[in-house]
Amino acid sequence: MNSPTNKIQRPVYHYPFKGRQDNRLLSNNGTEIANTLMSKYSTGTGDMIFRQLCTPKGGHLSYLLGDPVTRETVIIDPMPTHVDTLEAFMIERGLDLRYILQTHHEPVHIAAATVLKEHSGARIVAHESVTDEHIDLRMRHGDVLYFGEESLRVLHTPGLSPCAVTYWWEDRLFTGMTLLATGAAPCTSQSDPQTLYHSITQSLLSFPGETLIYPGLESKGRRLTSIEELRRKDNWFNNQRGKGAFLRSCALLLPEKSSVEVTRKSDVNKIGAQEEDVHHYMPGRNIPASL
Repeated sequence: MNSPTNKIQRPVYHYPFKGRQDNRLLSNNGTEIANTLMSKYSTGTGDMIFRQLCTPKGGHLSYLLGDPVTRETVIIDPMPTHVDTLEAFMIERGLDLRYILQTHHEPVHIAAATVLKEHSGARIVAHESVTDEHIDLRMRHGDVLYFGEESLRVLHTPGLSPCAVTYWWEDRLFTGMTLLATGAAPCTSQSDPQTLYHSITQSLLSFPGETLIYPGLESKGRRLTSIEELRRKDNWFNNQRGKGAFLRSCALLLPEKSSVEVTRKSDVNKIGAQEEDVHHYMPGRNIPASL
């Protein structure tokens, strides 16, 4: 991956995934493999620099990926309460933040991204449909974003929200709220269940079984899963009958728009947002850490 930094490619995009694979099986709670991967990809001694952060309350997950050669770094879905930790880690490791990536458009992520941008000069990245003035770079499906000698590919995975994207690096997918470690996230007022089902079954689940899923929210204590595990455990995505059950479930869980609008009036621009309030800012729904 020796492509120039800051350049975007728009190649013809094809499945299936080809890249480094990890054939280790997930333990029942995902902890064993998660700890192994954190150790392997956090050393900064030739392997990818990698961190997963989780808010103590709310279970929101943010990620840092850094190229060990050039020290250029990206952050995915930062939370306000993660900013100090992320900045301290980057200073300690001598990392240069290039991009702050959004898997979906949410004010709480923009609030954190804006502070990181002010301190580093990094660019805020989101899907091309996001009109927020804070976005510096708008991406579309199949775009490739380079940081040092590494790169991420953008996959447009709409359904939970129109602007939802997944970031693909090697054998990992950073799925945001589209796909959690225990399956699909609850639908919101922005959601199109048919489109969400298509994004999950035709895009994400078409990757090889060894592909690892890093979601944007902890679910039932889980912060990591694999495509193979989801295929085995989630009957919603295995057949036409499961599709019907999924769509009926989404219809039952859809919140009233009025309650969503009230939630969105919360002041999320204050970087000092309290940890216990973080879960109020999920897109369209007040989702607890354990679903």
